[in-house]
Parts: sequence; C-alpha cells; structure tokens
Amino acid sequence: MIALTLVLFMIALGLAFWVGWLLGQRASERRRLPSVRFNITIPADTPPADQLYLTGSFNDWNPADARYLLTRSADLATGSWAFPHGQLIEYKLTRGSWASVEKGPGHSEIPNYSVTVTPQLVVERKVATWSDQAYDENFVYDQRVERIEITSAALGVKRTLYVYLPAEVKNNPSLRVPSIYLLRGHEREWINKNEDSSRAGKHNVIDVYEELRSQGTVGPLVLVFPGMTSANGATHSLGINMRAPELAADATLGSGRFEDYLLNDVIPYVEAHYPVLPGGQHRAIDGFSLGGFMSVTLALRNTQAFQSVGSYDGLFFWDDPERQTHIDGTDTVFTRALFDANFGLPRDQVFAAEHNPPNLLRQNGHHAADLQWLVEFGPEHAEPNVNYFRGVRLIELLHEHGIVNELGGPLPDGAHTWKMADDHMRRALPLHWERIRA
Repeated sequence: MIALTLVLFMIALGLAFWVGWLLGQRASERRRLPSVRFNITIPADTPPADQLYLTGSFNDWNPADARYLLTRSADLATGSWAFPHGQLIEYKLTRGSWASVEKGPGHSEIPNYSVTVTPQLVVERKVATWSDQAYDENFVYDQRVERIEITSAALGVKRTLYVYLPAEVKNNPSLRVPSIYLLRGHEREWINKNEDSSRAGKHNVIDVYEELRSQGTVGPLVLVFPGMTSANGATHSLGINMRAPELAADATLGSGRFEDYLLNDVIPYVEAHYPVLPGGQHRAIDGFSLGGFMSVTLALRNTQAFQSVGSYDGLFFWDDPERQTHIDGTDTVFTRALFDANFGLPRDQVFAAEHNPPNLLRQNGHHAADLQWLVEFGPEHAEPNVNYFRGVRLIELLHEHGIVNELGGPLPDGAHTWKMADDHMRRALPLHWERIRA
C-alpha cells in the first residue's frame, strides 16, 4: 500500500513538473511574439464613461473582450498585445457592442482595418465617429429647457444654446435670479440622459437641480448650456479665442472666438431676454473634463465676469517648472491633434500659457482670491483615466495664493463619467447658490 502511494505521488509530481514546464514554455513563447501597439485617436465627444475594445479576427470578433480593453486619455486610446509574426489581423473598435462600433465619415460603413504583424509594430489611426452617435441638431434632449438659436457676432455663424428656467421664474416675470453656466462641449451634453452609459438614461443635471430644490438646499437658478464646440460637435474649443481655427477645416466652427462668444454674445443675450440678475457677482461657471479647463480659464481671465467657479475632473496642461510663459515640454497631451486649432502648429507656447490655468495662476494668481473655488477630480488609482495629478497641481497653485478649495479635491470613487459630473453638481450647486444669490 505504501509502495503504491509512493508511485502515485511520484507520477503526480512528474505531471506537475511537466505542466509547469509546458506553461513556462508557452509564456516564454508569448514573450517572444512581436508586440503590436495601437494608438487610436477617438472623437472628442466619445462618451466619457464608455470603455473601448479592440475586436477582430484574433478573438472571434467579440465586441467586449476584456483581454482587449484599451486605455483612454483625452482623445487617445492605446493598447499593446502580442501576435505571431506575419499574422494578418483584421479589426475594428467598439464601445462594448456592435451597436456602438466605429463608422466612417457621415456614419458611413467602413471595411475592416487590417495590419500584418511585424516586430514592434505601431498602428496609428483615427476613428471618424460611432454608429450610435448620429445627433440631430434640431432635437431637444430635455423638454424642460428652451432651445435658443442666435447669430453670433463673435463666431460669425448661427449657434444654439439651451436655457432652463425654474418654475417660479416662469410664473413671476418680475422675479430676477442668479445664473450658472455649465460647459463641456456640445450644448446637449449636460442635459442628454444618454450622453454616456453611466447615466443609464435616467437623469441629468436638471434632475440634480430639481432634487436639490425639493430638499431646500438651493434656491431658484437659471441654468445656461452654451455649446463650446463647432456646431456639429466635431471640433472642440477650450473656451478660448482659438489660435488657428483654420486647421480644423470645419465650416461650422466659425471664427473660433469662443471666449468672445460666451462673454459678448451668450451672456448679454441671456441677461437681455431672461429674468436673471445682471453682473458677475450673480453668475457662476462650472464644467466637466475639457469643460473644467474652460470654466477655470474663463474665470481666471475674466474675474469680474463670475463670482463662483467649479470644475470636475478638468484637464489642465502642465506648466513649465522653469518658465511661467510655457507649457511643460513633457506634456504629451498638449501635443495632441485635438488641440491644433486651439494653439496652432507648431504650438504657440506663449499663447497657450496665457490660457492655461496653472500658468495663469503662476503669472497673476492673486486675482483668483476674488472667486469661490469648487474643484473635484478622480482619484490617483484611476489614472490615466482621470485627471488626478493635473487637479492636484491646480489645488497646489491655489493654495500658494492662500485660496481654499471649498470642495474635497480628489474623490475616492471618482470616475471620468457624466454620472460623477452630475454628482459633482449635487455638491457644488448649493455652494454656487450661496455665493451668487441676491
């Protein structure tokens, strides 16, 4: 009996060694396979909560294969995988299903992309659009807002914005209330309940505001949603008077003078046609992602135009540690094609620094103390899918001027999603209201 047990033990031990050797050989073989890196530029209005997947002939065209999940940073999706040398790969990108696969210009059908694997291959290309993002510019995404079309003197084109009025303002024409301007990109984004999967079609920032009203934590506010992209949503501004708008080759962009558009067209129009209290002391501004960049930049450059400023997971460029008038040369996000029209090619460093929040704070930050600051961003462990380090840098520079951020800064459960942006407004709106109320 003992001998039999010993024999079985030796057989089991031999099998274990053989399996371990086999697995090691396969792992070694995988390490020797050529690594293919994908650097794929995605549309700037790609829903921020949605994950991106590589799908193709190598995984039976599974549109949500966790093994082929890409990493997102601004408008760039990246990933590296090992494939056999000489293999022909056919692929496309999805946002998790075939209902959200990439499409060509004008939502046209496109053939599969293909590459032949070679050592250290780098694939660089651009997604034109997604199959489920054919937005109707005349469609109103929430019936509680008014859709306004104005001819912008600053942009030289017609533009659309949305305005939300609380019930008591509608019922009392003589009442005047404060206003808040909410920014990101296209005017629909703050109010579209299906802007990304995190909202699940259930809520938007208007629902957050009305919830706060029912709790008595905020008073009557007029909410204004101006578009800060080209009219078709394809070209993002940063809320600035763009340095080289012609690089976008986008007729719906107009002159690209978005700072002038907001300050000289939108705000005067709202204050002339709606029952809002005039003057910067009764205005707040807030934004998500690139909208956070916009809100902070506009507030710092126009401290008399607003009294309270907020940002959720804003993307700010790194200031040069040696020169106040330059962006840090190591900031690869600054070089993305997404910002060509904003800062020109080659980059106009001085112009960029004059519009970048960290540089503005370093150059003339004492004026920031006139404003209330409500800044939040995602946690360190979620990098690079959030803007933790860039948010921390902004808070550091505010502290250097003795300015207290009235919100908590990094959020332990923060994510770069519209749901989290709405949650930010749940915390920020009562503080905005207290600062700008009559």
